[in-house]
Amino acid sequence: MPPRSGSLLHNSPLSGLVLGAFMVATIWVVFNVRRWNHREVLQWDTDGYYLYLPATLIHHDLLHMRFLDSIPPGRYPAGYRFGQGSYRVERTGLISNKYTMGVALSELPFFLVAHGWCTWSSPEEANGYSPPYHLSVALASAFWAGLGLLVLTRFLRRHVPDVHAAIAVAGLGFGTNLFFYSSFAGGMSHPFLFFLCAQLVDRTDRWYARPSVRDALIIGICLGLAVLTRPTSGLMVIVPLCWQLRYGGLQFLRAHIMHLATALVAGVVCVLPQMLLWKLSTGSFIHYSYGAEGFDFTHPHFLEGLFGFRKGWFVYTPLALLAALSAIFLRMNTLSSYPIMLAAFFIPFVYVIFCWDPWWYGGGFGSRPMIDVLPLLALPLALAVQRLLNARSASRWAALLSLAACITLNLFQQWQYQRGIIHHEAMTFERWCQVFGKTTTAGLPVFP
Repeated sequence: MPPRSGSLLHNSPLSGLVLGAFMVATIWVVFNVRRWNHREVLQWDTDGYYLYLPATLIHHDLLHMRFLDSIPPGRYPAGYRFGQGSYRVERTGLISNKYTMGVALSELPFFLVAHGWCTWSSPEEANGYSPPYHLSVALASAFWAGLGLLVLTRFLRRHVPDVHAAIAVAGLGFGTNLFFYSSFAGGMSHPFLFFLCAQLVDRTDRWYARPSVRDALIIGICLGLAVLTRPTSGLMVIVPLCWQLRYGGLQFLRAHIMHLATALVAGVVCVLPQMLLWKLSTGSFIHYSYGAEGFDFTHPHFLEGLFGFRKGWFVYTPLALLAALSAIFLRMNTLSSYPIMLAAFFIPFVYVIFCWDPWWYGGGFGSRPMIDVLPLLALPLALAVQRLLNARSASRWAALLSLAACITLNLFQQWQYQRGIIHHEAMTFERWCQVFGKTTTAGLPVFP
């Protein structure tokens, strides 16, 4: 049985140091950039995810949202009107939200603190959209990302020493666009889904080692909340079902059918509030809220999604490529079925994700939907680090330099994005070559 988080960090000082550095760095960016102070955190997707909280808890107007007319517009984009995710349902005449409520649940504790502060200090600002509420959303993203890394540390420490776990956690925390969406661009679904995926991996590992109703229940809750946050995340169910395929996994599942039933019930209960709200606002328990946007399963864009310079996952997060290659070439003695599970999950997941129109998922840095499943690559990365650090000196230094290069490139490109050097959604190979290593747009051709 893994230790509690307190003893975990006590026995894993290097991992604890990395986690502390991640939290300090993300919060420093939040307060240094100060997007919250200019009411710029809640825009478009983040605005839609959050909308449930002020509509329900402050204005009590979830089905009509008349209160939005009284909220002062944002500064950027000029005159931005909050509530962009809301739309009128022709069948009922009521207002529904394009986005599901999972992210709002993850932001709820922070929202309540912000609302309590505004109610006490500045009642005129207790409308759900003043700067403290934007700050609460930004801090929620940092919190869930950090908690996800903590859970991953607990999982990794069951399989590798502290130093290897710490390096892997540092890679995922600072070498991927998780850092970007946990600091500069808070409010999206990805930090919360990262946490849910990390919890799913950790609890599945525990459940297969020592089956318990409690872990089965948490697995079901993780899957239910993932669907409530982003419906395509329902594919995460493949992870627990295929965790141990190589050695009697199907027999194991049949032997614990009641645990699976418990997980299923827990997952359905998590999704039920959204279904009930859809029934009230649209007249149907199941409702597709994205209108003309959808999937084109006959024209997937997985090559562009992985290797393209517009938003390619491996281009802007090269550490993910190292981790993926580790899963292919390393033999995992601790979890010999793990590569099989990864293939069973990633093949359909990548296909579905990059069948979405638009497959680049709008403005942002890198391939943001792939952040959600980064925890699955933590163990391959840690085992690769373990093997390379135990190798001869040249290989050891090459591995450390490669990891450092991936982290440095990732953080630098995020810095470029924040300053408009990397375009938010129209990058090309030619433009990437033009801006590589640049700290200013001066002297660069006009783009796009």
